[in-house]
Amino acid sequence: MTTQTLEPDVLIFGGGIAGLWLINQLQNQGYQCLLLETGTLGGAQTLASQGIIHGGLKYALGGALSNESEAIAGMPERWRAAMAGQGPVPLNGLDVLSDTQHLWSAGSVASRMTTFFASKMLRGRIERLRRGDYPSALANARFKGQVYRLDDLVVDTESLLDVLTAPVRTRLLRAPDLSERLTWDERGIREVRLDGAVIRPKLSVLAAGDGNAALLDDAHAQHLFSQDESQSRPLKMVLVRHRLGHSLYAHCVGASSKPRLTVTTHPLPDGSLVWYLGGDLAERGVERNDAEQIAAAKAELDQLFPWLDFSGADWATLDVSRAEPRQNSLAKPDNAYARRDGDLILTWPTKLTLAPDLGDRVEALIREHGLQPGPAMAPPENLPLAPLGQPYWHHCFARENH
Repeated sequence: MTTQTLEPDVLIFGGGIAGLWLINQLQNQGYQCLLLETGTLGGAQTLASQGIIHGGLKYALGGALSNESEAIAGMPERWRAAMAGQGPVPLNGLDVLSDTQHLWSAGSVASRMTTFFASKMLRGRIERLRRGDYPSALANARFKGQVYRLDDLVVDTESLLDVLTAPVRTRLLRAPDLSERLTWDERGIREVRLDGAVIRPKLSVLAAGDGNAALLDDAHAQHLFSQDESQSRPLKMVLVRHRLGHSLYAHCVGASSKPRLTVTTHPLPDGSLVWYLGGDLAERGVERNDAEQIAAAKAELDQLFPWLDFSGADWATLDVSRAEPRQNSLAKPDNAYARRDGDLILTWPTKLTLAPDLGDRVEALIREHGLQPGPAMAPPENLPLAPLGQPYWHHCFARENH
């Protein structure tokens, strides 16, 4: 087999939302890019995401606007502009599951939130609904709480993957066992050896989420980045397949400053719906085994939706690891993260909604580096392409039922 030599301007590691957003943005700016993925595209955090493009108000449930809530206030507008074909990464054709995200509260919590949500600083970002406008799952006489509409949206992560991979499909390469294929020097990655190709990038971007940790071990050996730059915050999500007909995209406000429960809905080809449950349930769920977490989810839905019968539902759990830049006390980062050392950029979007922010930061670092777009580079030949991942809800119940 002839070994081809490829010399891209930028080589990106990781085919989740970070890497896919970046390769689209940089290609659109004239840079010649390649992306390497060890597993499936979107197969880790991206397709495990609930797809919520939020403006940060769920982080203001303590009754104040935090740095975090303000940092991402403009993100829904950025995504909507991209879906209209504007901005550095057009997302024409992206399927939206819901144009809004709801927030509901009950009891003493409701009165506490009413005053805050009615304040001038939130005007235009949140709207209290009349009972006739409630989502169907909450439109029951036994529900005594309040419902608000947020300026958030929920995108179909499968569709997002399709839209982002289509323009760059021939540049998304499969590369298992990456750590054994890299040659480093004091400025970064000099060479990657694949079966049938040698890649010699001018600049490399680590955008592999949880996979950054292994790459950082190599970077540490070159005194580029420290090994403790990353952190992982786990979740145990719950999936509920039912035929109740109610699509819900909402946060439940509890006594805490975090959502008690976050629900998104994902239709399956057989006509059933999957409620995908996150929020405090998923954060506390890491202390439970699968059976205990499902029992906790059943109890939570029975308490919050006593008028709905989930006795015929199917249940599953999904362990998710959120890979992020390290923070004090493992707190959530406020913004996307990107920093450069030599010819290497280390990145995490920290959450799906911040992908446009990540693109801005990485492009600024490349300009600071001084790298200019090189001559057009033909797509690689005869190299295996990274396969597309699939959301967990397409196969977890089938496996359980056999």
